[in-house]
Amino acid sequence: MVAVIVGVIVLLIGGGLLFYGRRTQAKTNLLQSVATSTAADLPNLMSGEMVELKGTIRCPNPLTAEYADRLCVWYSSQVSREYEHREKDSDGNWETRRQSESVSSNTQKTSFFVQDATGQVEVHLEGADIDAPTILDRFEDKSSSNSGPSIKIGGVSISTGGDDKTLGYRYNVKALAVDTPIYVLGVYQEDGTVGAPPPGSKTRKFIVSHRTEEELHASWKKQAMWLAVVAIVLAVAGAALIVGGLISLVV
Repeated sequence: MVAVIVGVIVLLIGGGLLFYGRRTQAKTNLLQSVATSTAADLPNLMSGEMVELKGTIRCPNPLTAEYADRLCVWYSSQVSREYEHREKDSDGNWETRRQSESVSSNTQKTSFFVQDATGQVEVHLEGADIDAPTILDRFEDKSSSNSGPSIKIGGVSISTGGDDKTLGYRYNVKALAVDTPIYVLGVYQEDGTVGAPPPGSKTRKFIVSHRTEEELHASWKKQAMWLAVVAIVLAVAGAALIVGGLISLVV
């Protein structure tokens, strides 16, 4: 009976991976089906059409990514505390493990322009699937001056509590910086901007990435392929466990 239950779980996991793989493949197909438009082409399009833009990020009023101090149009920052935690194992012996916990996270965005050789197009980031590079990944060692698990954020000291030994804090920031190349796949809006499709749309996507179309296509194609392979392997293993479990019950 256990084998049957495990087999069903394995089948469900495989089905989930297959579903995600098909969604990834659908994004790959969408990249290929939408032709690149320039800023000058957009006034000739109808609102609701999918458009593909390639250019450079421009923004008259950019944001400043916290901790990284870099001008951008979107950023996501996270601070995590890394610490040593002591606990007893199954034999009653003490062991020390290195763990981490999120202390703070923040995401901000603003509208920007995609500039190409023919002009500029405004892009609104609401509802976008953002693919941004990491611009900061810094670890600040606090183990030598450990006076308890606390951190200062915005000038305010925050205590994280507990008796674990704080080793330090890791600062991670991803951002879409101004004056850098950008790829946008979105929907042409009635006001002449580019943004997200209407709610509930299944065939249209809104993707903003620092990577090129070719890089995205290669990455998603490879991801979809491996997801399909793993899903098939899990499906076969799950079916084998179910059949074997049912046979053992009969016998």
